[in-house]
Amino acid sequence: MIGNLKFRFNTTIAKKLLMAVTGLAMVLFLIGHLVGNLQLLWSSDQFNAYAGFLTAQPIVILVELGLMAILALHVVDAFVLLRQNYNARPVGYHSKTWGRTKSPRSKKTWASTLMMWSGIFILVFIIGHVWHFKYHHPVASPDLGHDSSIVVGVGGVGVASADGSSGGGVNRLAQMVVSEFRNRFISGIYILSMLILGAHLYHAISSAMTSLGGNHPRYQKLIMWAGNLFTAVITFGFLAIPLWFLLGLPANGDSSAKPVANEVAQTAPVAPVVGQ
Repeated sequence: MIGNLKFRFNTTIAKKLLMAVTGLAMVLFLIGHLVGNLQLLWSSDQFNAYAGFLTAQPIVILVELGLMAILALHVVDAFVLLRQNYNARPVGYHSKTWGRTKSPRSKKTWASTLMMWSGIFILVFIIGHVWHFKYHHPVASPDLGHDSSIVVGVGGVGVASADGSSGGGVNRLAQMVVSEFRNRFISGIYILSMLILGAHLYHAISSAMTSLGGNHPRYQKLIMWAGNLFTAVITFGFLAIPLWFLLGLPANGDSSAKPVANEVAQTAPVAPVVGQ
């Protein structure tokens, strides 16, 4: 019986099912992540309160570990399927036809053709994104408004100031995120990554639904339409955040609109004047 289970798990169908399940699990995370991030457009205080509540929950660590495991399974499974497809055809096609120009009925698109490369790009982006917004110590710079006292991922609750205390970092997390998104270089990378993520989701969601059996001829067009609409909402939802702050639009109650340099100047001790 164990041998049969192992054989079934090693089939292409089983690998595609694993790819679909892990992919949809990460899609659920994207929904929650987007809902949380969009709060920054309404109120910096609300975003800070959300971040403070979230990072204070002990279960967050387990959720993060679970997401890391799901991501690892998804990546490994993708490379296994890629290698399996290569072994099935070690000699490449004599000529390739891109997109749906191959046939009017072909399901092949630019998104499906570039799935491997978009997946690799997204993986690199995730690593850089987590490091930058969670573990990176920004260097204080009046031009960019960076504040070296705001560090995410330090201390027990996950958001803390540089000295290890948890209060100041949470209260100024919105300030850090806004100042980062007002940096054209950082926002440019983020926008490009979200566009590539959208292209990846465009094919991935329909492919996952097919692997899970959601390819009934009667409902196929509806499933494709719903998947494309969902992809558009997720993509433009994430794009709205950096574009909002690049245009200089403040959130309600956004105290971070003031440069950090001004805050430092106001709070810095005044040097005594000789002769007083």
